[in-house]
Amino acid sequence: MSAPRHKQLTRKLREDITSGRIRIGDRLPPEVEFAQLCGVSRTTLRRALSELEAEGLVARRKRVGTVVASQTPQQHFRMRTNSLPEMMRVTRETALEIWSTRMIGGVDEPLLRGRDSPEEGWLEVTAVRRMPGRLRPFCWSRIFAAGAYAGIEASLSRHKLESVFGLIEELYDRPVIKLVQNVTAVACPAGAADAMGISAMAPALCIESELYSHHDELIQVTHSIYDPARFQLRNEAFLG
Repeated sequence: MSAPRHKQLTRKLREDITSGRIRIGDRLPPEVEFAQLCGVSRTTLRRALSELEAEGLVARRKRVGTVVASQTPQQHFRMRTNSLPEMMRVTRETALEIWSTRMIGGVDEPLLRGRDSPEEGWLEVTAVRRMPGRLRPFCWSRIFAAGAYAGIEASLSRHKLESVFGLIEELYDRPVIKLVQNVTAVACPAGAADAMGISAMAPALCIESELYSHHDELIQVTHSIYDPARFQLRNEAFLG
């Protein structure tokens, strides 16, 4: 079975751009004309251009049109949510870099409102994630570990740290057995935008996670902002 038309067109245009047949800075023809040249409908062309834009190969600009922006497709991280191991895969296949830590009470922290704060407070960790071999982070996070496990702070400087909850599991024998996530579209806050190299208030993906151990104990809350051009979330369900 052949690939869908928009996938075929995406592949052809990608090859034209990466090979240099279409050069960086070149402006593609207007949509109606370009669709006719490619022998496809405008809908098919739009879908192909959207995929190329997500890869960072082209950029759409008002009053200018579609311009070739790069010859190298951006790497994406794709996360499935059909099982706990798949949802945790991002921590195994990317690198976590710690930027700062501090102890907070939690009462006045908006991201923790509606949750019972432990007597010991929370260890707040600000961090970014990178894909292997990439300098620019694709994720910026504020991670709140329950204060009872603040002893992990001394170990956060480890090389190739995968996750904060992994240290809690290792040092305190408190495994994660339940993960609750909420996904929303947000305007990227300035701090996250600076970290990821995108524009402040640009569209971004926000994932808030609650990690639980035995006896429904909340051990970590995470607020992560992702660059949607380099991160995709996939749901998979079986019916019947």
